[in-house]
Amino acid sequence: MMRTQPLTAVAMVAVLALQPPSSTEPPPSSGPSSSSPAPTSTTSEPPPVSSTSATPPPVSSSSSVPAEPTGTQPTSTPAPPPPAPAPVAVGGREWTLTASRLELGGLDFVGVVDALVKGQVVKVLKFTANDMKIKDLVQSGEISPGVRLITAARPGSTSTVSPGRIELFTVQLKGNLDILGIKIPVDYTAAHPPPLNVPFATFTEVTVRNTDLIGGTLKIPGARISVVSDQAPVARR
Repeated sequence: MMRTQPLTAVAMVAVLALQPPSSTEPPPSSGPSSSSPAPTSTTSEPPPVSSTSATPPPVSSSSSVPAEPTGTQPTSTPAPPPPAPAPVAVGGREWTLTASRLELGGLDFVGVVDALVKGQVVKVLKFTANDMKIKDLVQSGEISPGVRLITAARPGSTSTVSPGRIELFTVQLKGNLDILGIKIPVDYTAAHPPPLNVPFATFTEVTVRNTDLIGGTLKIPGARISVVSDQAPVARR
């Protein structure tokens, strides 16, 4: 009897050692393992600021979008306008012609052009002609402040400008347009140019303010030249 008790006790210890662990003990170990992964997985994803770091690219891309219009602005800007045509090289002074009759042959009204008068650009009428006939010619122009140069033909005579192409730059042409004996008052300026371009024209009681006459040879029968000031004549010959 004394030997059987130790053997039975050893057998009981062996049986207890070979039994699997009870279900009550694993929960502490299995509980943390199953619950801990979920919190760690959810908390591990937000910490990486990959989502916030991904937001700057759209900002930079949106900021680059306005940069494209600025880059395209130089191409869309209009080209500078071409320079204005240079004024016509004319005498630079205005002079006045009066006549009882003015005939223009081979006439052509070119249009309104720029002329330089006393250092300023003005609009004038440009005519070309093959010949001019001027009855009772008197022309005058200011040569200095208050002093005028006057050239007058013999009364009743007809002065001529010929031959060749004549260019006449006119500020104003005022008188009567003679059409088959019918006299029509006219007053042509750059603001009111001739409505028609005719090959010849005749004017009576005409006053013409010119800036230059180019071409041809002017012949004045019995010309008289005077220099007149505002007070009294200075010289005459």
